[in-house]
Amino acid sequence: MLSSDIQTIAKVVNGKLASKEAKRFTGFCTDTRSEVKGKIFIALEGPNFDAHSFIKLAEEKGACAIIAHKKIDSNLPIIQVRNTEKAYQDIASWHRQSHSPVVIALTGSNGKTSTKNMLNSILSLVAPTLSTKGNLNNHLGVPQTLLDLQDTHEFCIIEMGANHKDEITLLCSIARPDISIITNANNAHLGEFGSEENLVKAKGEIIESLSKDGVAILNNSSPHIKVWKEMSGTKNLRFFGDDSSVYATKITEFKSHTKFNLNFTNQSLDINLSMIGLHQVENALAATSCAIELGIKPELIKKGLENTMPEKGRLELIELEDFKILDDSYNANPQSMKAAIDTLSNFSGEKILVLGSMGELGEDSKKLHQEIGQYVRQSNIDYLLTIGEDAKEYQGIHFEDINSIYESLQNKLKSSTILVKGSRMMRLNELVDKLVNTTNSS
Repeated sequence: MLSSDIQTIAKVVNGKLASKEAKRFTGFCTDTRSEVKGKIFIALEGPNFDAHSFIKLAEEKGACAIIAHKKIDSNLPIIQVRNTEKAYQDIASWHRQSHSPVVIALTGSNGKTSTKNMLNSILSLVAPTLSTKGNLNNHLGVPQTLLDLQDTHEFCIIEMGANHKDEITLLCSIARPDISIITNANNAHLGEFGSEENLVKAKGEIIESLSKDGVAILNNSSPHIKVWKEMSGTKNLRFFGDDSSVYATKITEFKSHTKFNLNFTNQSLDINLSMIGLHQVENALAATSCAIELGIKPELIKKGLENTMPEKGRLELIELEDFKILDDSYNANPQSMKAAIDTLSNFSGEKILVLGSMGELGEDSKKLHQEIGQYVRQSNIDYLLTIGEDAKEYQGIHFEDINSIYESLQNKLKSSTILVKGSRMMRLNELVDKLVNTTNSS
């Protein structure tokens, strides 16, 4: 954290501060459940929370000042602002501009987190690297990540999600990326955007926001490449995928890993990825394109990719004594559904699919759920179990709750592979936990 005082911060956020004291602080805090001592407490307010209610607790826990947009009573210096969310973002932007890492921003309907993890694994072999933790990829998560920037960081990887127009433009104005990556765009979160065209343009904001010196990295296989080229704020375009200079050949999918040849600039590397699903190859190409742009040596690209492990709930293979689980419960959209079903099809023994509803698909939701049901019937799957109102459109064996699915699976487990997937709201991770815990305790 920068060595600074609360007077400086009051200027950064264009706030009013009655105190004349140049009180120093050690950082910022938005949650009294985390470390508060010596920090400025920012009272954020959202649809389901209001941190102004926790001012007294922040004071008791050792906060050194408060940023608020409501009238509050506190013994601490108070920086009064119009909107604490905007203040938080302004502070993050100020902090980012006070440091000089190479900032890489990435977005996409699928593959954001896996690509971020691969790139982080590669760059961390070269120099201290900061990257988005978990899914902190929105208007509050991006500032939170940027405020962790230290002088030692040479690289900073920021994942950016969006469910409405201009959201990524805002995030880019805070993070000011030097390099932007779009993994892909498809019908995820279509409900908020209203149309695929709006969604594609929203993803394109990440390269539209680049300066003329920035670098845009795009999936050459995307049907939306023309739109993005026209939107780009820079002419420095790099591509990965089919008919580009960074591409994969000899792809072989195994039950617990994926092998392929990674080809670029007269190089061909044998990669053994500890992740499953053919879509992970495309994510590896995106990460590689960025690493090449940054001048990373081929042997470090190979090592970084091969060191990357699957994240919990994202097509993670869990091998138990009598059966296997493909835990893809973190989230779902039509494209990732098909990719996961394809992966399950490669397994031997009985193949069981537990699918929850896909959220945020708008008026096309019914049709898209029906399409997935049809895709399952064309695949080599033995059982389809479903949960959630929209999931009835899959036309599988429908259940009203997770316990009922769990009970139904008890006599089907031996030598089977179970893929569990649905939107986060379906909480299918609870089914995975029940299956794992029961096995471990038996």
